[in-house]
Amino acid sequence: MSCCIVLGAQWGDEGKGKIVDLLSAEAEVVVRFQGGANAGHTIYPDGRKVVLHLVPSGILRQGCVAVIGNGCVVDIVELAEEIAALRNMGWSVSPDNLVLSPGAHLVTAMHRALDGVEGGKIGTTGRGIGPTYADKSRRVGIRIESLLDGSFPERFQALASRYRAQLHELTGEVPPDFVVPTEAVEVVRPFVRDARQLILDAARGGRNVLYEGAQGTLLDVDHGTWPFVTSSTTTIGGALSGAGVWVDFTARIGVVKAYTTRVGHGPFPTELHDEVGAALQERGKEFGATTGRPRRCGWLDLPLLRYAIDVNGLDRIALTKLDVLGGVDPIRVAVGRYDNGDPVYEDLPGWAEDITAVQRFADLPTACRDYVGFLEEQLGIPAAIVSTGAHRDHTLVRSSVW
Repeated sequence: MSCCIVLGAQWGDEGKGKIVDLLSAEAEVVVRFQGGANAGHTIYPDGRKVVLHLVPSGILRQGCVAVIGNGCVVDIVELAEEIAALRNMGWSVSPDNLVLSPGAHLVTAMHRALDGVEGGKIGTTGRGIGPTYADKSRRVGIRIESLLDGSFPERFQALASRYRAQLHELTGEVPPDFVVPTEAVEVVRPFVRDARQLILDAARGGRNVLYEGAQGTLLDVDHGTWPFVTSSTTTIGGALSGAGVWVDFTARIGVVKAYTTRVGHGPFPTELHDEVGAALQERGKEFGATTGRPRRCGWLDLPLLRYAIDVNGLDRIALTKLDVLGGVDPIRVAVGRYDNGDPVYEDLPGWAEDITAVQRFADLPTACRDYVGFLEEQLGIPAAIVSTGAHRDHTLVRSSVW
């Protein structure tokens, strides 16, 4: 049995989708265990841009089963649209290669409406994720299993009644009528089956199972920069509860962007407010795949990465967007903190060459190799994968994960 997990080691947007897409070439099952359609993964599998919001990246690999686990929250309207978009692009999406756990909770139009009113305080995506997880904790939400037993319309209307009253109290306005999404129900229902048993059978059968995290460690509801976090457990503990199967991960991969970004409000010690930050944003195309919001950009922060390694037990990293640093000289890296919390920086030499076409790590510019080596030395774990561009073939695999 080989079970690997891919987790974001920063504030999300590290490039997890590309790494999962790469590793899923040898996986038979890919599991998404938390989050909702607030996490976009952008992939270029055949030169075409594919943006996934809830469907696991393994859907793009023939022979791979993509699983949406019980720890996820699912907007079935958006899921139905995502399935249709993938099919229109020529990808096969059927109950044979996409499975939706009956234990996952439903995101509704009511949750999105409340998020639109309250979510701006911490900079959420407005996709209804937080209110849905809140309903789950309060035991008043709606689970996917209701699509099978016929109770969904009744549960939907009962929830809508409560939300209309709450929205009226918050805004003073008469909320709209919320309509049961019957068409989406018919599209999604065939994909619902026992995801936990499928994962268990695959793991016990010795097949390669890949767990795909959404968001990043620093957005974890317990271990992130609270309260500016998401509403689910984005760290390794969430993988076990969010899939319902205990596995011993043979590889724990932290995806690390070669610099740092974050979306929305919250602390960001190494944030840049100058032309370098603007250049990183432009060259890195740092705009949210789901929302289009611009990402704040800054230098790499090693104290935060060491924290992510400790929380998740990471044993290797996948370094992404190394190409974006081309032309930046010097490159600053936060290696510690002063007593007042300000970053302690170390400057490293940059490189000017375009590295996207490089096929071997040894052929990278010396300063580029030295940058990777510096990170490995500082973090104490190897960079098993180095991404030099957006496309599948812009990847240097330095050691096998499987």
